[in-house]
Amino acid sequence: MKVERLIIKDFRSHKLTKVNFTSGINLIVGQNGSGKSSLLDALLIGLYWPTKPKDLKKDDFFRIGGTSTEITVFFEKDGVKYQLHRNITKGLSFVKYWDGERWQTLESGQRQVREWMERLIPYDVFLNAIYIRQGEIDAILESDESREKVVRQVLGLDKYENAYKNLLDVKKDIEARIKAVEDYLKSTENIDSLIGEMEKELTNTLREINGLSPQLPNLRKRLAEVEGRLKELDKLSKDINSMRLEVKKREGNVGILKARIGELERKLSEIEERIRGLREKVREAEMLREKAKLYTKLSEFRKHYSDEKARDEKLVESYKAQIKSIEERLAEIEGLKSRVEELEGKKKELSEKLEVLKESTKTYEEVRAIEASLRDSRAKLKLSEEEIERLEGSIEGAKKRKEEIQRRLEEINGERGALKSQASEKNRAILELKKARGKCPVCGRELTEEHRAELLEKYLGEVREISRKIKELDAEERKLREELVDVEKTLKREREVIAQRELLERVKELESRLKSYDIESLKAKVEEYERLRGELGKVEGELKNLKEELEKARALEKKRDVLQRKLESLESRLRELDNELKNLGFSSVEELDEKLKELEPDYRKYLSLKGSAEELEREERRLTLTRKELESARESLEKETAVLLELRKKLEELERAYNPEEHEKAREEFTRLREELAKKEEKLRGLEEKRDQLMENIRKLKEEKEKRKEKARELEKLKEARDRVQRLREKVKHYKNLLKEGALAKVGEIASEIFEELTEEKYSGITVKAEENKVRLGVVYDGKERGLGFLSGGERIALGLAFRLALSLYLAGEISLLILDEPTPYLDDERRRRLVDIMQRYLRKIPQVIVVSHDEELKDAADRVIRVGLENGVSVLREIELGV
Repeated sequence: MKVERLIIKDFRSHKLTKVNFTSGINLIVGQNGSGKSSLLDALLIGLYWPTKPKDLKKDDFFRIGGTSTEITVFFEKDGVKYQLHRNITKGLSFVKYWDGERWQTLESGQRQVREWMERLIPYDVFLNAIYIRQGEIDAILESDESREKVVRQVLGLDKYENAYKNLLDVKKDIEARIKAVEDYLKSTENIDSLIGEMEKELTNTLREINGLSPQLPNLRKRLAEVEGRLKELDKLSKDINSMRLEVKKREGNVGILKARIGELERKLSEIEERIRGLREKVREAEMLREKAKLYTKLSEFRKHYSDEKARDEKLVESYKAQIKSIEERLAEIEGLKSRVEELEGKKKELSEKLEVLKESTKTYEEVRAIEASLRDSRAKLKLSEEEIERLEGSIEGAKKRKEEIQRRLEEINGERGALKSQASEKNRAILELKKARGKCPVCGRELTEEHRAELLEKYLGEVREISRKIKELDAEERKLREELVDVEKTLKREREVIAQRELLERVKELESRLKSYDIESLKAKVEEYERLRGELGKVEGELKNLKEELEKARALEKKRDVLQRKLESLESRLRELDNELKNLGFSSVEELDEKLKELEPDYRKYLSLKGSAEELEREERRLTLTRKELESARESLEKETAVLLELRKKLEELERAYNPEEHEKAREEFTRLREELAKKEEKLRGLEEKRDQLMENIRKLKEEKEKRKEKARELEKLKEARDRVQRLREKVKHYKNLLKEGALAKVGEIASEIFEELTEEKYSGITVKAEENKVRLGVVYDGKERGLGFLSGGERIALGLAFRLALSLYLAGEISLLILDEPTPYLDDERRRRLVDIMQRYLRKIPQVIVVSHDEELKDAADRVIRVGLENGVSVLREIELGV
């Protein structure tokens, strides 16, 4: 895998960051908190979100003030270029690949993209062999079991473990099949005797079938003869019953028709009587028709006249009152014109006075702003001028002292490095003396134990002297660093002192500016300005109201003219109503009411008789229909009587032809014969089914016999397969152990070289031992293997770094990327310098390396350097020239 480009938006301190990576060693350098490690966290989240990493939560990396967190990673794997994009805020995600012309979508959706990435590079492999996160360099040393798990995942040993376990499952499956075949063969041992017994039973069954089959045809023939006669008698009995029911039905119909005829004759007499009375009422209604029409006409006019006149008279009074109110309002408005002229003059006078005072008001606002700024500056000013001057002197002294301390610390580092180099040479000499046999490696003469002891004592004394000097230098360095902490505290106040000095100068400037103004005079003019402005506001308000009133006069005049026209129209309408009353022949409403009272009895009588004509028509139609219905009923009675006589005659003939005793005997014989036939047929079917079942069972047993032979051959093959699987399991386990031992030996060899350099050859190597579910680490000191508890904190970090780098270097052919996040914080100056050398000599074997650090020394080993800084709370990146 090779990372080509990373784009992140609204991620921690990154607003919008685009960074390109090349082959070789890419160094991302910057101060703590600048956002450099956030680039690697964004890369990890972009590849494996949302389920991993578990220690990174959405709320922890969303940029304050941002809109949505987005991450895009461009990378190459096995010659294919990929683009993976995630919008964390909206939960959107996709991965595409470049087909040579355009980007093609592979997967979309958070979960689908996460699963695709896990298949491409498993998360555990990425985190243990590719990416070493900040603070986790020595996590590999926590326990033998966890170390074994990491090694197994990184080296791909899980595949062989799974194969070993899967082969065990295969073996168990084969053994289960062997057991099943053996059980089957045992359960079918007596198959030949079963076949013989069934063939004997089949012979007996065939004999019974041959004896029973000839009896059935004669029995079926006799049953058919009896059944035919029984059907004839059943039909005759059914016809007699049907005929009896029909006779009873016809007798009922005759009775109903006779009753219906009597009812119709009575109804006909009632209708004729009602018709005679209705004809008399119709003649009386014709005599009252004209009087009723006149009453209706006068009554309708009376209602119309009353409603219209009452409504119009009410409107006339309303219009007159509105016209009077409008005329009074117009008179009032006419008197407002003189007041308007008076207010216009006063407004002009006030405006002229305000214009004169306007400039003084602006000046006073400037003074108020200066006073506010002065109050704010005084509130922020925490130090007096004497205190500021004293602190400025202290800061200048601290700067000089810091330079002196840093120069001395550099000298101490140089002296200590030289002493350590001498100690290393002495230690090597001691080791050579301990191992030496024969001649002395120092002077060349014969090496005796006394001479060896003398030289060892001398060298050990020199080593102790060097150690004493190093301790003195360490003690001096500690004191200087403690003093440097105090110096830094003083220097940290420099920004505060500069800010206080600027505030002091601003306070002085503002106080000077205030002295140039006559504040009391300005304040009096501003008060006068405010008073006049308030008075002007009142005048303008009153003037506006008066002008609005004058504008209303024209609208009121229009409204008065409209009301006047409506009033004239209503008065004309009232006169027309009185003329209509006179045209009807009445001089007053009272005279009209008298005429209506006179006509009302005849009108009501007419209303009661008005429907008689229609009722007469209905009754005459009923009379005609009733006469037809009576005639039809008489004809139906005659027909029904004739049919009834014919049915009675036929029923007597059928009853003479039917014998109930013969019918019952035929039914009993039919039942007996049918039951006998059914029993024999049932027995025959049972025998035939038994015959078929026996033949089928015999066939299956013979097939089972052949199958049993095949199973016996299968059993032999299964036993051979079980033995082959067992041998294969042993080979897989053996190969896995060889692979693990070989890989760990190579990793141990690489890690030993790196660790020796990081510890100035204090240790002559490390040991890596593979045990069941464990990988044990040790170090070689003074020719003896030591446990990890023998190491100091810094040496543990060095060992963890060496082992991690060794894993990645071992897999350099398979994994082309290594990412280190802050590998130096826990390393001393010497080990940091050695790490630069290690990066130059070892890490260049890996095609692409990305290192994040605040350590400027690592630039010496980098092919490309990217500096991350913080500007106004936002991370900013720039590529720098090497050597800058």
